[in-house]
Amino acid sequence: MKGLLDTVAMLPSRKPLFAAKNSSITVGQIRKTATEISARISGERPLFLHTESAALFVAGLLAAARKKLAVSLPAHLQPRYLLEIGADRGILLTDQDVRSAAATPIALASDEEPCETHVQAHDLDLTFYTSGVTGSPKKVSKKISQLDNEAWTLERIWGKQAGHTFATVSHQHIYGMLFRVFWPVLSGRVSEDRLVEYWEGLAGKLAADTTLISSPAHLTRLPRADVLAGSVPGLIFSAGAPLPFEAAQDSLHLLGSVPIEVLGSTETGGIGWRKQEHQDALWTPLPGVRIAADENGSMAVVSRFAAGDLPVATGDAVECVNGKFRLKGRMDRIAKIDGKRVSLDRVESALLAHPIIAAAAAIDLPSRKGALGAIVELSDKGNAVLAEEGAFRLSRRLRIALAPLLEPGERPKHWRFATIPTNAQGKRIQAVLRACFDKQPPDGAIIAQSEESAEIALVLSPDLIWFEGHFPGQPVLPGIAQVHLAVQWAEQIWDWKPNGANLSQLKFRRILRPGDAARLKLTRDGAKQRLIFAYEIEDVVASQGTIGGGA
Repeated sequence: MKGLLDTVAMLPSRKPLFAAKNSSITVGQIRKTATEISARISGERPLFLHTESAALFVAGLLAAARKKLAVSLPAHLQPRYLLEIGADRGILLTDQDVRSAAATPIALASDEEPCETHVQAHDLDLTFYTSGVTGSPKKVSKKISQLDNEAWTLERIWGKQAGHTFATVSHQHIYGMLFRVFWPVLSGRVSEDRLVEYWEGLAGKLAADTTLISSPAHLTRLPRADVLAGSVPGLIFSAGAPLPFEAAQDSLHLLGSVPIEVLGSTETGGIGWRKQEHQDALWTPLPGVRIAADENGSMAVVSRFAAGDLPVATGDAVECVNGKFRLKGRMDRIAKIDGKRVSLDRVESALLAHPIIAAAAAIDLPSRKGALGAIVELSDKGNAVLAEEGAFRLSRRLRIALAPLLEPGERPKHWRFATIPTNAQGKRIQAVLRACFDKQPPDGAIIAQSEESAEIALVLSPDLIWFEGHFPGQPVLPGIAQVHLAVQWAEQIWDWKPNGANLSQLKFRRILRPGDAARLKLTRDGAKQRLIFAYEIEDVVASQGTIGGGA
């Protein structure tokens, strides 16, 4: 079976490979563009390739093969990120405005004059950059033949149903590269040259003879029914993160079918697939892929799409079930945000580099469609800025400050400027961090209220997020969660909260457990800007303390 480069080198010159607006981009145009790029490349400096055009991307690979140069594939073009991966020491080929002396602009040839078609027969080396657990971009080396093999596997499984390819994802990441470049080119189908950012751009274009390459970032944000009325693509794919069951069913109702979810990573290539036609649908390994759980329950993958024969650990907790498998969450600090891997350590490091930030905690928020949140403790100067500008303007300022290093998906979308909650051992508990972004406290009834005091009847449901992981088998409501709930109720009742997060006079006399019926008594001291709280069970104080104000 031929690979991508041999296919482009040998196909008839006038065969269309990509569609651009109302025209086609032919094999001949791509080959001529590759010739022009080759003429501009001199020496043996590393080659970095990043384009918005899929056709230009293929031309760049072809040019690199002719020059026998390995290719590095930046995930994005943020200036500090490019310095971090060493792009300033190489040749950056791009069709975007990077404002860098190292960037070499490239454009598609306007015709298809006779040109060189020969490709040196060697296996092109590719380097991807992913979010590593250390927070720094992690290099992942692949051979182009591995992508060729994986694309042919996709063709064997789904080729009979596939058609003209549309995509809402970039080809600079391995999923988009395989599904909207390698697979269509090798199988002779036309693919759109550019991704479609908004659903409105697909109106009237999706039919039974088309394939849609998408992601949870788009499929969890489907438009009104009238926007895509009559749009029923033959195949829909999603990758990057597991798709919520509700989103899969919404796709069935609006687009006519449940998406085929593909699980994989840059290191492993494709791992498995599923269709959520029912809840808790299991994953099926792709042909040639073996799945196992190590002694810690973490997924290990052996695949011909991965480099080497050793098992690759993915960081996912897994349960193997009769030749299939079930995912059970992540076991590291890598989160999937809009389908892309984001290192929470990297986000926190970028935040801590800002002079007004004293401490930072980044967390993914499943209750907010998997968006990224940040809890930030400010310095004295930062608190002064917060008092002057307000939380909204400050959060926008910080997002702008993060732009040179982090791509959009790595910049927190939801912000809390407060003390980062920890348990008695000083550890950060995910459930408590996430609870800081909950809009409402748990179910309760206000049974007494005045300008200075209130009493709330609470039932601590076992489903409360604060009980998760604290502690397994014997859940209790953590003290820091009790403090957080008291502040939430004060905000709901009086649209007011204490000044600062200073805690004093704390006493925890009795554990609060799932199912407990408690009364929360609140007193606000406006003069000292502090909140006094007490939880009672059967008229006996279980816990109490003071939040904010002086020591």
